[in-house]
Amino acid sequence: MLALIEYYARALTRGRFSLISFAIQPLSFIFIVYVVSGGRFLNTALAGAVVSFIVGVGIADLAIELVGMKTRSRFYDILMSLPGSGWKKALGISIGMSVPALPYVLLLTVLLLTRLGAWAVPGIILGIISLWLWSAGIGFLLGVRMKEPVRTIRLSNILVTGLTVFPPVYYPPSVLPDGLARILMLLPTVSASRLISGSGGGLSLITTLLWALLGAAFLLRFGGLEE
Repeated sequence: MLALIEYYARALTRGRFSLISFAIQPLSFIFIVYVVSGGRFLNTALAGAVVSFIVGVGIADLAIELVGMKTRSRFYDILMSLPGSGWKKALGISIGMSVPALPYVLLLTVLLLTRLGAWAVPGIILGIISLWLWSAGIGFLLGVRMKEPVRTIRLSNILVTGLTVFPPVYYPPSVLPDGLARILMLLPTVSASRLISGSGGGLSLITTLLWALLGAAFLLRFGGLEE
């Protein structure tokens, strides 16, 4: 597992431009929301960027890499021949793919804590871990079931955009009609964003935990990379 983490961490963080391109979209959304709202929605925008980094790694990067592994059969065969259980290999790939997002998530978390205070720590940690479990689970579901890398790229782009850009992830649900906001708050990205930004209540907590359990179930089911 440690070897897989090290492999992906080195491969994905090689070169400053890869790290910059990785972060350009979430950081640009923070800027846009900050300017448009006059700074009022900055906490939500910071939390939305954290959500985007985690979901982007899980649903997009991880899924695309897993489908690519199946087409590059030699690498896949080497991976499957490594000692250790499928669960450990899956965990190693998931953590390794998440390494490029780690500095940005840490920086955004520190910025949020300076604005919210120490009381927000439990919600932020719970939101990040739960969302990572859900995103990695969906990433493995797509990576194992999908066959074509191009189709996986297109589907993951639609999912990431649909789950992070349009719903109230970077902005608060209060700007939407009440009925629509109540429905969208059931999305994993919205509930996690509300927990991380310190604006979530009991509903956000329960919703986020339920999505995390679903993600963990997918990891257990598809972590062996059987198909």
